[in-house]
Parts: sequence; structure tokens; C-alpha cells
Amino acid sequence: MATLSTSTTAVQFIQRSRLRKSFVVQNEDAAIATFIKRESPSGVTVSSTDHDHRLGPGSSLALNFGTDGTEAIQDRWTVIAASGTPLISFFETEDIVR
Repeated sequence: MATLSTSTTAVQFIQRSRLRKSFVVQNEDAAIATFIKRESPSGVTVSSTDHDHRLGPGSSLALNFGTDGTEAIQDRWTVIAASGTPLISFFETEDIVR
């Protein structure tokens, strides 16, 4: 799994990929929430009031092609922390072997 130390500055953590079939993201922090959002190709707008999913301390989110749809899986995703620098981990699967 890849890891990313987040902050109160929003950043991309998964880039757009037409090959992606699923991904999972986990907030590894024990006290601080993070917020994630599916974003358009340009810009980063995720915030604590404008997000798709709130990941509370220790929580995770898994999305897959079969139940969540192509756009949700293949688009880019961004993250921001409620405070501090909580660590997130994420993993994605693809339809091809590299």
C-alpha cells in the first residue's frame, strides 16, 4: 500500500486511470478525520464542507468497478485533513498485469 501524510492543504492522492478496477483508502490516524472527494481533471476543491466521503479516525473506504461504476473508480481523488498531518494509506487494482 502507498501512504501519504496529509495536511490541511488539499492534494491529489489517486490520479485518473482508465485501467483502475478498484481502490481502498484508510485513514491511519487515531484521532483526526480526513475528507476525500472525486474531482474533475483540473483543480482541487475538497474541504471539510465540500467532500464526498469523511474518513473518521481508523476508518476506510473501498470502491470497486462492479458496484460503484466506472467514473467513480477511474476519476482522480483528492484528500484534506481536518487538522494536523494524519497518514492515509491506499491501494488500487487494475485490469492488466504490468
